Amino acid sequence: MEHPYDNDSEYYASLPRKRVGSGALIFYRSQILIMQPVYSSEWLLPGGTVEAEESPLEALHREIKEQLNLKIDPLQLIAVDYIPNRDVKGEYLQFLFEVKELTEHQVQQIKISTDYKDFKFVDIEKAISMLTVAAARRLESALLALQDGKSIVYLENGNQPSFNSTMAFL
Repeated sequence: MEHPYDNDSEYYASLPRKRVGSGALIFYRSQILIMQPVYSSEWLLPGGTVEAEESPLEALHREIKEQLNLKIDPLQLIAVDYIPNRDVKGEYLQFLFEVKELTEHQVQQIKISTDYKDFKFVDIEKAISMLTVAAARRLESALLALQDGKSIVYLENGNQPSFNSTMAFL
């Protein structure tokens, strides 16, 4: 059988692309930080799109610096969420990191970028009611995994899929 590609470059260029994002759970005095972008009435967790040749962790540092004027200390990756193609955004992977709780000094240093209308620190329940549906599900699932002592949770559309342990792999 003849290979349809002349070289590896052609083959890899033919593969599908997925967008990747990094987000953060940033707390201050037991409240979580949420942000409202200028293009939406809904609220989001801080973070953004991973650029070409940038790791999800590098993107997190860059986005938080750009959005909030903060240098943050991620503690751990807590979730990877696959979001299917439902709208103009297309399908993507979202990495969610837990960040060390902010100090009073850091909170005073926050200056949001012009891409955002506002930011708030709110209780978890309030955040869940204000966030986009996908972000709220991701937040709930990630927090449940942390409470259960899991270090990283795999999510699909914000929910933890049930893995069938009796599934046979060929």
